[in-house]
Amino acid sequence: MELNRRNFLKLSAACAGVAALSATGCSPKTLEEKNEDSEALQTSESPITKVRTTCGNCHNDCGVVVNIQDGVIISIEGDPEHPFNQGALCPKGQAFVDVVYSPDRLKYPMMRVGERGADEWKRVSWDEAYAFIGEQLNAIKDKYGAQTLLYTNGAPVQNIVRNAFCEFYARYGTNNMVGAPNLCFVPRLVALKSTYGFRDEEDYNNTDLIICWGGNPFASLRPGAYMCYEKHGNASPILDAMERGAKLIVIDPIFTETAAKADQFIPIKPSTDGALANAMANVILAEDLYDHDFVDAWCHGFDDYKTCVEPCTPEWAEGITDVPADTIRELARLYATTEKAALHEGNSLALHSNCVQAVRAIGCLRAICGKLDKEGCNVCFPTVVGHPVAVENGNPTGMKTTVTADAVNVNSTRYPMFLNGLPGALDAIETGEPYTPRGIMGYHTNTIMAQGDYHRNLDLLKTLDFICYTEIFMTETCQQLADIVLPDVTWAERYDYRTYPSEKGAVVALRQPAIEPLHECKTPYAMEIELARSMGMDEGYPWTTDEEFIEYALSPSGLTLADYQDNPVQIVGTHDYRKYETGGLRPDGEPGFDTPNGKVLLYSIPFEKNGYDPLPNYVPGFGTPEGSPELAEKYPLVGTNRRTVHYVHYKYRNNPYLLENHPEPELSLNPADAEARNLRDGDAVRAFSHRGEAFFTLRVSERVKPGVAWVDGGWGNPWDKPDSNMNRLVDNVTRDPLSQSPDISSFLMEVEKA
Repeated sequence: MELNRRNFLKLSAACAGVAALSATGCSPKTLEEKNEDSEALQTSESPITKVRTTCGNCHNDCGVVVNIQDGVIISIEGDPEHPFNQGALCPKGQAFVDVVYSPDRLKYPMMRVGERGADEWKRVSWDEAYAFIGEQLNAIKDKYGAQTLLYTNGAPVQNIVRNAFCEFYARYGTNNMVGAPNLCFVPRLVALKSTYGFRDEEDYNNTDLIICWGGNPFASLRPGAYMCYEKHGNASPILDAMERGAKLIVIDPIFTETAAKADQFIPIKPSTDGALANAMANVILAEDLYDHDFVDAWCHGFDDYKTCVEPCTPEWAEGITDVPADTIRELARLYATTEKAALHEGNSLALHSNCVQAVRAIGCLRAICGKLDKEGCNVCFPTVVGHPVAVENGNPTGMKTTVTADAVNVNSTRYPMFLNGLPGALDAIETGEPYTPRGIMGYHTNTIMAQGDYHRNLDLLKTLDFICYTEIFMTETCQQLADIVLPDVTWAERYDYRTYPSEKGAVVALRQPAIEPLHECKTPYAMEIELARSMGMDEGYPWTTDEEFIEYALSPSGLTLADYQDNPVQIVGTHDYRKYETGGLRPDGEPGFDTPNGKVLLYSIPFEKNGYDPLPNYVPGFGTPEGSPELAEKYPLVGTNRRTVHYVHYKYRNNPYLLENHPEPELSLNPADAEARNLRDGDAVRAFSHRGEAFFTLRVSERVKPGVAWVDGGWGNPWDKPDSNMNRLVDNVTRDPLSQSPDISSFLMEVEKA
């Protein structure tokens, strides 16, 4: 039968599978329960085929089993054999059936026929689409040079987001990847890798103290970054640790789900985290609680660092952070004297205009206490971001490139340590320095929605000669900007892979298609090689099919695609602690850290070389009253954003099942702030700042610190409530000087009744 929405809904099994959301939640099921469910869902005599693969909704990349009957996905379950989720699956994963078969999906290439933003389109064939794209790209290259083409991608919730089209852009001649790294963990990565050479994971399975700083692990199945933890009777390794007697402390402006389970909650003003970290270091050094042996052997610039934090007394920090001086002292002493202590800094810390130095301050705090790559602390577990590298990850890692050595990246002069952010490219569009970009191609990203300063993004990108996006739905960015939109497949219709750290070694998991691509949708790798072929750029391409690319990417693991098809989850390598003593942290195999001199850089050599402060001195964020006192007179609230369990970034708010749980954009205020504005719970409110306005439903809650507005982000697509995009309020002109991060977690605003 023709597979359309109406016929799909006749398969009652799909409805029953998604309706089970409220009953199953995020709880894992036994194999017996899963088999019973599958039998109950079966409505025909056709057998159910089970495909083990990997979810691609968010960074978790949980293992899943996709149940297929009559060629149609009828339900999705957690894979009990996958070491990340061990059978658990959140509502987003279970409800993904409706995304695959959504009537809103893009089904074939669409070319704009009206003015940009008019939402007028015509269907074209793939040959017509490739010919049009090739014509536009050749015109840009011939007239302005290949470097004037930007390419952008979104959060790498799947590795394909990092890898797709990279070889094509290299052959075309541009290295201007200007995606959304400035909005995610990458600013933290700049801070941590430049300080000690790796992005750490918390060793929850062996720790006695957990400090969760600006993160909310219990809002998802993700307790760390990508780590696969052993679980012992609980849904989370954090709960396992607490059951063993470990203490949990949460530092956050919001009383989160994680804070509700903590032994101690420390509310803090947004964007003042660097001041708290330096004050903790002040106590640890003043009371001689630091790890002398580790500092003497493995740290660079200790005397300069000590001078830096000497004025940062707890009393000084109390006036900045609202955290009492005695609380700071107790926290510092507890962290320094607990041998096995893990300090988790969350992604909200990456979204302030002072974020890199704040995260560096936390990294230095770990170092002076000797809590790096040590059992129960913050560890470099083996994965793609550590050593050994388990898989190839993006271009250039062996793929042929033709970008010339003297090519000037659009961000190289303003952001030499962070070349991949979009805000700097927008500056170039506005100023013409170092040159004016002329086109952009985007994959898996909702550019004008995700970046702060919606109106500025829209106005500047509209001036480009050519805009192409590849997407599953006609997003706000596609509708407002694109000249042509290419229909992407979902993760259930293609190959990909994901790596995860673990105590046993690097976990490498295959994502394999459960069904063939629907409609006229193509995989990005298929689009890439076909576009390259149509433009005469395919000679000697290192791969020609999805399978060949996956084979290439997985080759460092020593296993073939066939090996992963037989068992989609493999363990590569082993893990040891204190690898800085044995050469396990450096690609050259020498002892030490992967930094210019092999030591933890309390005084940063790369920062000094590039003209930045080499020490983690605290500077108030722009989006705070201390950072912008004149703006604060008119906009006294500090807005902040936190993830919701129901959605991912700007995705899936057109999923009816998820909407039942979170149907509208919300803004939360402390009761004192609501009363001062004569506002009540449930009111329709207008939030406004010096950049714009957006509209929400008010929630009055003591979970929010006074003076803070907890703003629900991710709304504003064509299917959402109009003018509900939080990023209309966010300034993206003033940003972190190293990482281009805007103040999404701290921006000045005000609220009134709509």
